Amino acid sequence: MRLSPSHSSSYPLIVILSASILPVWSQSTVRILPLGDSITGGPESCWQALLWRSLQQASITNTKFVGSRSGQQCDFEYDGANEGHVMIQATEIVSEGKLVPWLESSKPDVVMMHLGTNDVLNNKPTAEILQAFGTMVDWMRESKKVMRIIVAQIIPLDSVFCEECGERVVRLNEAIPEWAKGMNTTESVIEVVDCWTGFDTDSMTSDGVHPNNAGNEKVAECWFKPLSRAIKSAGGGEEVSAAASPGMSAGSKLGIAAVAVTVLCRWWWW
Repeated sequence: MRLSPSHSSSYPLIVILSASILPVWSQSTVRILPLGDSITGGPESCWQALLWRSLQQASITNTKFVGSRSGQQCDFEYDGANEGHVMIQATEIVSEGKLVPWLESSKPDVVMMHLGTNDVLNNKPTAEILQAFGTMVDWMRESKKVMRIIVAQIIPLDSVFCEECGERVVRLNEAIPEWAKGMNTTESVIEVVDCWTGFDTDSMTSDGVHPNNAGNEKVAECWFKPLSRAIKSAGGGEEVSAAASPGMSAGSKLGIAAVAVTVLCRWWWW
């Protein structure tokens, strides 16, 4: 079939229109604040490094971890900023108002919280710990109305520290889901992540409290799926035209090409 001049002159217009009207979804960078004690920010805590690597390998790259503390020296470079403070208690964070300035400086979209271990070690009642959790959630939402919040059912404590500590952790973890349900809002849902189940203090800690290499892998695994969901929810982005997106991804460019080819094929046989 021979191309007529009228057909040839229509081709560029068709492709240009296809490219200019095709919607492209741009993902915004999601700021993530790991909040905790030495299990989050201690010298052996490399679970954040493993978690970051898992996100990268899953092509979840629109992230920035935030916090006043730097990451630990792990086996590779990673985005390790966090707010993990050695020996800190949830009740202490609230009584001294520590979280408010942390939130003001880091401006997170997502908070992932593993707290309560030191409260348990200091024999704080479950109700008092959960009350502190609630105050922190209020502060998070004052910082960002649609804050994505992930709260861990914390890893076990070995009975070498105190005979009752293991049971105290169990009581706290059992109470967290119902507490979270009562704190949920439509705009800011709390997701509870189970870091307790399957965590063995004998083989997964260096001292009965802090994760070793195996423990770090287990903690990273427990965070991966809920954090991935929170990132997707927080960083969904906005629709922009292809013409207005010079830095569009390769996938978006392929989408434009596919539309152009489809239009061209239809035109060819027309």
